Amino acid sequence: MMLPDDSRAVAAAAEADSYTKVLQGRYELGGVLGQGASSKVYRARDARTGVDVAVKAVRKPCCRPWLTSTDAAAAAARRSVEREVAALRRVQGHPHVVRLLDVLATRSTVYLVLELARGGSVLSSLEDRGRCSDEADARRLFAQLASAVAHAHSRGVFHRDVKPENLLLDDRGDLKLADFGLCAFADQHLGVDGLASTFCGSPAYVAPEILLTMRYDAAKADVWSCGVVLFVLTAGYLPFNDTNLMAMYRKICTAKFQCPNWCSPELRSLIARMMDPAPDTRIKITEIFHHPWLQQQHGRNNPSLGFIPPTPAHPTPEVQKWEAESDQATAELNAFDIIGFASGCDLTGLIGAPLPERVRFVVPGVDARSALDRVEKLGREEGLEVRRKGEAAWCGWILLEAASGRFTAQVSVNRLPKEMLMVVAERGSGSDQNPKFWQHLQFDRNFLEN
Repeated sequence: MMLPDDSRAVAAAAEADSYTKVLQGRYELGGVLGQGASSKVYRARDARTGVDVAVKAVRKPCCRPWLTSTDAAAAAARRSVEREVAALRRVQGHPHVVRLLDVLATRSTVYLVLELARGGSVLSSLEDRGRCSDEADARRLFAQLASAVAHAHSRGVFHRDVKPENLLLDDRGDLKLADFGLCAFADQHLGVDGLASTFCGSPAYVAPEILLTMRYDAAKADVWSCGVVLFVLTAGYLPFNDTNLMAMYRKICTAKFQCPNWCSPELRSLIARMMDPAPDTRIKITEIFHHPWLQQQHGRNNPSLGFIPPTPAHPTPEVQKWEAESDQATAELNAFDIIGFASGCDLTGLIGAPLPERVRFVVPGVDARSALDRVEKLGREEGLEVRRKGEAAWCGWILLEAASGRFTAQVSVNRLPKEMLMVVAERGSGSDQNPKFWQHLQFDRNFLEN
């Protein structure tokens, strides 16, 4: 079931300076902050709390009759929204990644409710002042960008469109990485060789191996784009620029650029290592923080740089999936989640590789903690290792592993209206050594109510 369409409310609010329209009774909409090819971003306010937010409205191509919409275009638009939602949920919790607060959907539009970056984009800031005032200012912003990208990579997310337009600033001038619509997931979009093949990105920021239509390391491609951003922050202009697009591509592929004379030797060295046209010798994102240029001003642990060490990834893909999903378990299910549970709209495979067996059911009159306690007890009786995360009165997650460390199953619970509890259980590949546990989850749901 889709929610009522609020497209006219959004259109009217776009022309207003004040909050005059309400989206689905929850968000008061104001003026347009920016827009892209298929989306607009509105200033908004949470009607319940009064907190200012940003609402990104993404229109579905099939709902714009004045455009020639193909099935491929519609599918691409849907994938972009789904990827962005899934990516933001995977990487949330980092101070330099924009936070996803809510998702709403109508027949024609998907609305992403994001934290409001009051300082606008880095691009707008550069257009106003030309470049960073000094290398210390650039170092602070770049360290925050590199930290956000390293964090995303540790969660198996590769941005693939790092550029100043997608870097926002909050009211303190700190950076927020945004717009994950072109990202790739390590467990979904890379080949068995760990490489990507999709041509994507913005021309001036794209890595040469992508232009050469080679299979590429998505992490190294992000490093190249970050190098271009660092050059722009310190120089005030693009390293590769030409009125002829093919001429610009030739410059990128040969890495023909020259740093301005005011750049320090250490900065020149870092930019050269990041914009190395050979991916195999290009510096890695985790090595950047050890470079002498970032070690200045008391090094990587200097709080003013805003460096946040990335969270180490668990070696098991299923556990990495669990860690990513459970980080979002801090609120009740929203409309987008419930719609996704409907038949034919199961979007849970977006965050990690789909597991071979999944059951989903609703139980009445049980709170989340009690359900998790019973699942944990059953798991321990079967000799399984149990890990709990994201636990609250309304939600929580449990990961169960065999004594050997092999992934067995994960169980999540989320409260629904009217004292109902949604239980989702997923079984790992080759988990036949604990059939009793899985049979309880799959066939004997009454054990949760006892």
